[in-house]
Amino acid sequence: MDTSAKVAVIRSIDGTVRGVAFDHVVFALGAVSKTLPIPGLSQHAIGFSSVEEAVYLRNHVVDRVRFAAATQDPSERQRALTFVFVGGGYTGVEAIAELHRRAKTELGRYPQLERERMSWLLVEEAGRIAAELPPKLSQWTLQLLRRRGITVLLHTKLSSCEDGIAHLDNGDAHPFDTLVWAAGVTPNPVLDRADVRRGAKGHVQCNARLQAVRNDGSPIEGVWALGDNAQIPDLTADKQPAFCPPNAQNAIRQAKVLASNIRATIQGAEAIEYRHRSLGTLASYSGHQGAAVVRTLSLRGVAAWAVDMAYHAVALPSTGRRLRLILGWIANALAPHDTASTSAVQDARARFVRTAAQHNHN
Repeated sequence: MDTSAKVAVIRSIDGTVRGVAFDHVVFALGAVSKTLPIPGLSQHAIGFSSVEEAVYLRNHVVDRVRFAAATQDPSERQRALTFVFVGGGYTGVEAIAELHRRAKTELGRYPQLERERMSWLLVEEAGRIAAELPPKLSQWTLQLLRRRGITVLLHTKLSSCEDGIAHLDNGDAHPFDTLVWAAGVTPNPVLDRADVRRGAKGHVQCNARLQAVRNDGSPIEGVWALGDNAQIPDLTADKQPAFCPPNAQNAIRQAKVLASNIRATIQGAEAIEYRHRSLGTLASYSGHQGAAVVRTLSLRGVAAWAVDMAYHAVALPSTGRRLRLILGWIANALAPHDTASTSAVQDARARFVRTAAQHNHN
């Protein structure tokens, strides 16, 4: 991306590369998992920053329980029932809470696993989990996970995960089949090939009108950014300088302001500043449990879970999607969870290829 010449280099799906001139460009590339140079991480870890990764992980956990029920090897069974999560922020805590409950339901379907114990570990470098919440709610979250049988290791780092063994800096070693990396995100690396000013954490630096800015703070005409790849000033914060948290609550609202500002710019009108005072923070831990701060009100348990559900229903962009979501919740409340694995979609042609190869051989 050359913002001075206003040319973007595009690689099409068919592989061809071409330059595209533009009047306006919006950086809305999102974020990717923030990884570290830990031996074995790229070979064994599963990210958790996209819908595709979430679906894959759900299927993987179900399949590991089924494998444990089928194998006769005790060491392989224990490895299959060991689940290591690295990162105790919102993402890691919500993921381990939901998947632990799902795996526990699946485990109950196999009498041969009645005496087996799953091992769920949450590894967090800091001194508390869910640090986005106030300390009391963070502590309550920690106690909730531990009551459910999840081992939470604070002040602990993953040193290596080569050969399917999670080595921690406290000296522990855990053979595993499942390692989930939820230790934060970073702006999309495509930004490295764009001539825009970046903040300390790699975000596109913008003014309050969502315009990308130069080193002297002046806006770059026709260049905009939002969401979790943009550093937007938070004009509502009591202490300055401050920046908007790169979350969905802000991104959705920034998108509307940005669209209005592009239209205003084209029409020769004044762009407006983005202002939004946070509604609070929400976290859902499955099993009708959650933690939330709504304005100045702290909630936990069923009340927080209900607020989280209601907020997500309202946030969806259409009535049809809201209705589908709410009906899904009702169905889940009245019927057992669907434990069918769809992991075969990872290689949907495999069965056909085997059949065709066998037919050709015969």
